Amino acid sequence: MTRFRSVLIGVVATIGTVVTGCGGGSGTAGTGTPPSSTTTTTTTATATTATTMQVGRPYPPGRNTVSFDVNGVRRNAVVVVPVDTSRPVPLVFVFHGHGGSGAKIERKFDIEDLWRDAVVVYPDGLVGHQGVTDPKGVKPGWQTRLGELGDRDLAFYDAMHNALYAKLPVDRDRVFLMGHSNGSAFVSLLLNQRGDAIAATANLSGQPPARLLESDPVRSMFMAMGERDPIVPYANQARSIPIAERKLGVDPSTATVNGYLRSERGQGNLELATYISPGGHDVPPEVPGLVVAFFQRHTRSAG
Repeated sequence: MTRFRSVLIGVVATIGTVVTGCGGGSGTAGTGTPPSSTTTTTTTATATTATTMQVGRPYPPGRNTVSFDVNGVRRNAVVVVPVDTSRPVPLVFVFHGHGGSGAKIERKFDIEDLWRDAVVVYPDGLVGHQGVTDPKGVKPGWQTRLGELGDRDLAFYDAMHNALYAKLPVDRDRVFLMGHSNGSAFVSLLLNQRGDAIAATANLSGQPPARLLESDPVRSMFMAMGERDPIVPYANQARSIPIAERKLGVDPSTATVNGYLRSERGQGNLELATYISPGGHDVPPEVPGLVVAFFQRHTRSAG
């Protein structure tokens, strides 16, 4: 990977790791292994033994709360592992909006129940980024520009990415990024800076800026936006659509439309999917399932 850091940042297990089996659901966007019965395992260790424990040991199936030591700062993420890891599995990163957390967006999106074959990661942001609704940066968020906050969040992503590759049979052709609002802005930065390893992205309530789209690798993209968004104006988000169409080489005249969802196809299975609803900044409940179905259609090597 041309721009990807090759040195694994030290990874430490969380002092109290809680593992909970995935909950069941009435429907999935794809076929997968049924969830196991719910179990709870608690492990405590000192930082020294935790470091030793993590080396080479895979994360068990279910819900894992994991800590990473990134340049001396403890970073946390929920990592949900499918029951069957006997074959390569997709990997989905989901980034919360400003003021949120990994656990909150996990409860809201529940990607692991929609795609039970996938490893799903819900990281926690840190305070410091100054957002529209938080000008002093006192709520958790993500960097949105290269060099901001010492690139702390790019380093966090590298640590998670490398640890997951080392511990689980990740299908390197099916690594996906999804984010809401400020998390969507971070997804755009990640595609620009780490896109060689990414298959497709989903930007929800915050679309990629032109300054990044122009130099992004060519990847299928899902964009969701609300026409009454009071935080990220719809007009600003919509400007990204024609730029993405040119970037992906899709043909708008051949688009298929299903409700608010529009899909434009290009060569090599490339796709630009746009979901434009009359709503606001919140993500409509049907969108996570549509994103999962979108991800399932794409790989890094074939659009």
